[in-house]
Amino acid sequence: MRGDAGSGLERAIELVLSIGLGVSGALLLAGLLAGSDGLLKWALLLLMLTPVARVVVLTVGLLHERDWLFGLISLWILGVLASSMAVAAH
Repeated sequence: MRGDAGSGLERAIELVLSIGLGVSGALLLAGLLAGSDGLLKWALLLLMLTPVARVVVLTVGLLHERDWLFGLISLWILGVLASSMAVAAH
């Protein structure tokens, strides 16, 4: 049963990464064609946040599977990413 949950988690991660890359690419292309700085900034922001979304999905999946050790490690990584973003914002 654990193998099935793991493959479902892998598919969810793949979906998040694919959607993030696809939407970011579409925004980048639209921004380049329209000459819009706003669209380009959103494209880059989404591209940078896609790996963060991957860690969020992984963390939720691990905790749902009751893999406490790796779930806590993923939570730690999310904390590091969040603190990095907070420092960068100031």
